[in-house]
Amino acid sequence: MTIGYRGNPGWRDMSEYVVHFTKPSAVRSAYDVMISILSEGVIRVGGPFGAARNVEGLGDSQRSACFSEIPLDLLYRLVERRSLYGIGFRQDFLMHSGGARVWYLDKGGLAATAFQGAVYQAQQAGVDTNDPIWRLTPFVDFPGDYGGSQYQFEWEREWRVPHPLPFQPGHVAFLFLPEEFHLAARGFFEEAQREHTGAAYLCPYVDPRWTMDQIQQALAPVPTPPSSAPTEETTCPYCGGPVADGQCMLCHQPA
Repeated sequence: MTIGYRGNPGWRDMSEYVVHFTKPSAVRSAYDVMISILSEGVIRVGGPFGAARNVEGLGDSQRSACFSEIPLDLLYRLVERRSLYGIGFRQDFLMHSGGARVWYLDKGGLAATAFQGAVYQAQQAGVDTNDPIWRLTPFVDFPGDYGGSQYQFEWEREWRVPHPLPFQPGHVAFLFLPEEFHLAARGFFEEAQREHTGAAYLCPYVDPRWTMDQIQQALAPVPTPPSSAPTEETTCPYCGGPVADGQCMLCHQPA
């Protein structure tokens, strides 16, 4: 694998990867949260987010799992807000799992006003949860000044998946954790593989504080897969969405 974009290592302002950073809670460290996610093999949703986060009657459809596509050696601001721990995926895996980039429409601009008008119109006759607009709204934010409170997070270059994201070890491109824990983590997962005690994440380990050259060196030995699309067994036959526990995460049909 290489850093850069679409086979162009010099395109350093772009990335083919996304990272889900973990945060500490009142009872667990960011490391413990990451290990829990890896053990379960699913990233849970937060929120709601997006242009319809305050619309009644949409259930959990506006909740999302969140990621950043900031180039891997330029994540220092997000590391300060989150932690040194995270799980990296290729963007094509998220796309095939129903995810997409967030669309940042500046508050008060023509595009934002037009989209907000469409959301308003969709509510007038009562909220129809099958209206396609509600599949777009989780991906639309309106950065700007809200009565003295600033909502301006477009610098996070966010991706969202509007449902829990199930994954397998082969979908994980790399793990973020401090360098001093790399050997211990690899030993832990190698033992899990030998003893069949759990999933083994033997992908590259990257310290998000590393330089571009160090990150590239860690990723270089790993061949880039042609696609990270879910396998046929985990794809809904009706809409192509991801399947978990026998149900499509997008259309909710049994599969």
